[in-house]
Amino acid sequence: FGAMVWIVAHFTLSKWWTRRWLLNRLFGASHQSHTQVPHNLGSVADMLDAIAREVHSGYSLTLAFVNTAERFPNLAWWTEPISLHCIRGHSLATAIADTSTQNWTADVALATRTLSVASNGGYGIVSALEKSASILREREHVAHERHAQTAQIRLSTAVLSWIPLVICAWVIMRQSQTRTFLLHTQLGLFCIAIGLLFNIAGRKWINRIARNST
Repeated sequence: FGAMVWIVAHFTLSKWWTRRWLLNRLFGASHQSHTQVPHNLGSVADMLDAIAREVHSGYSLTLAFVNTAERFPNLAWWTEPISLHCIRGHSLATAIADTSTQNWTADVALATRTLSVASNGGYGIVSALEKSASILREREHVAHERHAQTAQIRLSTAVLSWIPLVICAWVIMRQSQTRTFLLHTQLGLFCIAIGLLFNIAGRKWINRIARNST
């Protein structure tokens, strides 16, 4: 019976609760490679790509930033203070230096550093912006993968930790000698207590590892 339960659980986990199924539940869409996943309009990576297109069209980096910022209202908390400094006549590097970084996310910080360095001029501004956008998208892809793997670990742990309990309950109900030993002797009760202790400790340990990895 125990082997049958394990085979059914293993088949179910590997066949139905795959990474694709988990990503469908986590993100509400089928998981594809990071080169095929449509990114949310208005992301920092999208803004860098838009600035790169403006620069490629002949605009200066400062003007490209100001023009592009107007098309990304969801990022106004980051772009508006910088744009105001630029409109007042400051260079993009000066505007970035005079802006508070208190509420910046890691993606915004990377994009801002790229813009600050690129504002010094020179060859390869468009390439630098596009590479930074690619890095941001890769970060997003890795984060999605990490969340999917964490969810898969937790789901597998939850299912597999119940298998010993099911087997134990089935044995107690079907075998009178085992039931007498486990429920009416001190050694049997001790075995049950140790088993439950290891089961709970194992689940908490795995959940702690999964929580620290997110």
